[in-house]
Amino acid sequence: MTAPAIPDHHFIPKERIGNVIDAIYAFSMTLLVTTISVPPKYDHNSVPEPVQAIMASVMPDLLHYFIAFIILALFWYFEHQRFRHLLHLDRPLLALNLTSVAFVCLIPFTTNIAGDYPFDTFGSMLFEANIFIIGMIAFVQWYYIRHHKAKLIPDIAVIRIQREILWTLVFPLLAVIGFIIAVFQIPGSSSIFILAPFIMAWLFWKDPVKG
Repeated sequence: MTAPAIPDHHFIPKERIGNVIDAIYAFSMTLLVTTISVPPKYDHNSVPEPVQAIMASVMPDLLHYFIAFIILALFWYFEHQRFRHLLHLDRPLLALNLTSVAFVCLIPFTTNIAGDYPFDTFGSMLFEANIFIIGMIAFVQWYYIRHHKAKLIPDIAVIRIQREILWTLVFPLLAVIGFIIAVFQIPGSSSIFILAPFIMAWLFWKDPVKG
């Protein structure tokens, strides 16, 4: 018995939500620069070399800025890859995408907390939890797509979907490692995400279906 046809009004054109997601990622990546807190100039009037003192004081902010920027860039890239294959979205997939970008919008906030309080590991844990949630939503999206392949991405091989599911777990696993490090009150646990581009590059290099 064949499944009943799904009405067209249950499908959402991917271009509409894709434009929204691109705008949110671009805005969040731009907003990250505001997490770098430069102290007022009169705070360093008596310092012989004020610029060096300022740069030393904002190093945690700068580190978290670059980490968060790289993470958002990678998340955006994989969103783009997913949308490139999709024919359209249905309502559950739309809900997952909107939930994901809600947490993407939180990245500048959690980056600011982690950067401003580098020795308070709870701030790092908030940042890591933020990344974990976004990564797990991406995992759920691909898992959902795998089970609705016929109506969403009928022309993609199952092995490629399995690959994407595996790749989406990189950030949640790194977040869990960072979270464990933070539990032991070790500062700088968010630096674990520096490994992400290298892990992704290695996975791509070893990818049997990259062609």
